[in-house]
Amino acid sequence: MATTAAPDTHADQPALPQDFGTGRLFLADSRLAFAFANHLRYLALRRAFGVSREQANLLTFVLLAAGAEGAYLGARTVVRAPLRVTGADAALGGAMLRESVFGMAGPASRSTPMFGTLLALGLVGGLAAPAIRRAMSRARATEHRLRQARISQYAASRRPGQSSSSS
Repeated sequence: MATTAAPDTHADQPALPQDFGTGRLFLADSRLAFAFANHLRYLALRRAFGVSREQANLLTFVLLAAGAEGAYLGARTVVRAPLRVTGADAALGGAMLRESVFGMAGPASRSTPMFGTLLALGLVGGLAAPAIRRAMSRARATEHRLRQARISQYAASRRPGQSSSSS
């Protein structure tokens, strides 16, 4: 009779993929993010209206229906509002803006194709770049923190003899 070694506790479990990156983490945690957003909705409705969890879905529907009607009426009013700017006024304003930009940029700007578009993109990019950099830095830090937390939870659940009892 041959003796056998103790069975490997990890043999029946699939190995974690080595390329477990941001995309897979997002897919794995999308349900968690949805549950968190839903919980925040419950907290906000309870704080603002004092409703229970059972009543929150109906109140959400009523609020969305009322908001949709208001948004529709507002958009209809904006679209139908008469413009008090004539075509001649718009053309004169555009010509003045164009000449003032060329005057500030110098004589070489007149020969540059699509100079106004280039200048507008540069201005918008210059104004938006710091905010975009800050937002991306915060998003990377948050993603890194969440990834480390989830990976540690996955690793803890794979350890033999421990049960995951958190909900």
